[in-house]
Amino acid sequence: MSSVPFRYNREQIDNSYRYNYGGFQKGYAHFGIFLNGKPVGSFQLKRIDPEKESCEFGIILQNDRFKNRGIGTEAIRIGLKIAYEEYGVKTVYGDTMSRNRRMCRVFEKTGFELYETVRNAFQLPDGSFEDRLVWRIILPETNQQEADL
Repeated sequence: MSSVPFRYNREQIDNSYRYNYGGFQKGYAHFGIFLNGKPVGSFQLKRIDPEKESCEFGIILQNDRFKNRGIGTEAIRIGLKIAYEEYGVKTVYGDTMSRNRRMCRVFEKTGFELYETVRNAFQLPDGSFEDRLVWRIILPETNQQEADL
């Protein structure tokens, strides 16, 4: 949501994960998103909970040049498949600010449904507040729908 474009830098990302999470932690899986062999973003399966068979999904693309091209949508589809097949996850949550219509549309396209609206969850630099939209997808149903296609 920043106007400053994200530039992928492996060392910076590694340092960020170490700082934010005290190192690479169990329950977090990080993946690069590449286009023609060059990194253009990343996605994460976060807070993987084997007992609840759930996790959270996070994604970031390098900048607007890589948006509206299906790259993020495909990364989410791959991430959901990995979550289900490799980690036994059946429920995935994702969230975004309510004004991020692009991300809302991507969640809808990939089978997520709006699960919860948290009013005034984010305070913006200008002092205003933005709602947090929490999205959810139940994977076995989605995987069966894809198998039927």
